[in-house]
Amino acid sequence: MNNSASKYWVGVVRHFLLDVLIFSIAFGFGIALRLPEIWDHALVECWSGIILGALVFASAAYVCGLYSLHSANQQFFNRFLLIGFCLLFALGPMLGVFYLNFSARIGRGVMLISTSLSYLVLLLHHVWLHRRFRNYRERVALIVTSAEDEAEALLLQDFGRHYLDLIGVVHYENYRPATTLPVLGSVGALTEITQRHKLERILCTNQSILDPKMCQRFCQLRYSGVSVMPIIGLFEEMCQCIPLPLITPEWLLTASGSPRMIYLKKLKRAFDVATATIGLCCLWPFLLAGMVWVKIFSPSGPIFYRQIRSGRFGKPFHVIKLRTMRVDAESAGAPVWASAGDARAIPGGNFLRQYRIDEIPQLWNVLRGEMSLVGPRPERPEFVALLAKEIPYFQERMLVQPGITGWAQVNYPYGASVADARRKLEFDLYYAKNMSVFLDIFILLDTVRIILRGGVKPAAGRREHYHTSDTKIFAAPPENPNPLPKERIPEPTGSQSDLQASRPALESARS
Repeated sequence: MNNSASKYWVGVVRHFLLDVLIFSIAFGFGIALRLPEIWDHALVECWSGIILGALVFASAAYVCGLYSLHSANQQFFNRFLLIGFCLLFALGPMLGVFYLNFSARIGRGVMLISTSLSYLVLLLHHVWLHRRFRNYRERVALIVTSAEDEAEALLLQDFGRHYLDLIGVVHYENYRPATTLPVLGSVGALTEITQRHKLERILCTNQSILDPKMCQRFCQLRYSGVSVMPIIGLFEEMCQCIPLPLITPEWLLTASGSPRMIYLKKLKRAFDVATATIGLCCLWPFLLAGMVWVKIFSPSGPIFYRQIRSGRFGKPFHVIKLRTMRVDAESAGAPVWASAGDARAIPGGNFLRQYRIDEIPQLWNVLRGEMSLVGPRPERPEFVALLAKEIPYFQERMLVQPGITGWAQVNYPYGASVADARRKLEFDLYYAKNMSVFLDIFILLDTVRIILRGGVKPAAGRREHYHTSDTKIFAAPPENPNPLPKERIPEPTGSQSDLQASRPALESARS
């Protein structure tokens, strides 16, 4: 995981583990207070249940968004209730462990003392966390070299108003900015400007980074404790997405070398097989109920639906799903992009789709090695051909194994347009660059949250309001703009082998 993205996730993991530690220590103190003579023996007997409860609490807190920067907008009373809910939810698995192992059970007195103590300390931790998220604003300045950079400064001012304090701009010697933002001076006095305005971070464009004259100044600032990064790195850190207009060939080359090969080759596959096996064992009742539902309300067609999708490097495979559409859903012979509330669905089909029950059979695709548990959603070859023409860098997402869930799926609502596909690509590229076992685990937890809420709501996506469909404007897209045509989509012009063998041409997003 690169430095820009890791700063966010390191913070999440730190607070996650701190909650686990607080929960465990609080129950240890509760046992010591209630059973002072045999506390060490009692702690050895019940440590497994305590650790399980601590992990469940921290996971529930993450699902509820308590570690997110966006939780700063949450009312404290709601946070107060959510912490109590997470704590009560964590007690369930603990009681289950104590029930299975009677010698490890905790008495009512110990449970009452430990639960009260843990709640108070956890509440203090989250009060501090809430105040930190709400009050901290980093002081930054942007180096501008052209009118385009000034436009990005205005975008930055709007985007980062909750997290950043944009003090002003610093201009090149041969450029005079016309921005309404404060002009702090020229790059020749960058060190003095940083000290005078107590700047914590300098933002710049790729043009500034590649300028040899600026390299020495940037190095001097970094050794002085001031962070220097391109704007695209800021979006990685704050929004966990990659704005397409800011992508350059240099960024793509850096991104392609970021994922650790051992995770791609060994650990990710082992993680997929283990989790898919557990998932099939736990979710088979829901799958069985879905199969019965499909057979009752659409008896004329098959229960399962097989469809060709493009996998890694464009390799075609058959994805398996519960059939939620009518048999004649594509009777005209033209592939149609499914959407939320699709009118072609069988009775109850949209419910199965909304709560992802129709995707449980794809765990078999994971076990077969055709899909991963987490990754970009596999698209139909016809849509890949269309989207690759409309969206730059679209085929970059096909360098990663497709997944049942993914970073785009937990951050953006159902997509049914080219604009939606463009937005989701920004999240897919972020995942492709930063994939790791910890990110996969957090995406799975986010998936649980999305399923319980019945999907990502258009106005509730955590990062949806940072839209980058245009170089100049970051605004949420209008409802269903530029929809995919419902008439026949042209077949791909190249052969499938060409698609698998070729990497998309690197082009500058600023051209």
